Amino acid sequence: MLRPIAGCLVLALFASSGCTVVKPAVGCFTGPVVALSQPGCWCHGSFGSCHDEGVLYAFAGLAMVGAVAGLVTGVVSDYHAVTGTVDDPTNNWWDPFATNAQPSSQ
Repeated sequence: MLRPIAGCLVLALFASSGCTVVKPAVGCFTGPVVALSQPGCWCHGSFGSCHDEGVLYAFAGLAMVGAVAGLVTGVVSDYHAVTGTVDDPTNNWWDPFATNAQPSSQ
């Protein structure tokens, strides 16, 4: 009887700061941009020589990676916000690859 109540309480605490809900949605859009803008990226600066379908598949795949990374870092960011270990709980809200306690991946 106590486990479902405790689970709901933990879920409500993590969802209270919004990172668990928002970062996966934001990561779908910013994940490909952040990943493809890295200097070591296989496609950095070479979109002119890529096939159109390949670019679409890369964006779709990286959007899924951004959503999953945003979910993981969102849960960790919510944990930091709930426990009060960060000064700014909204730090890196746009970066699916960094928590609010880390420097940006850019």
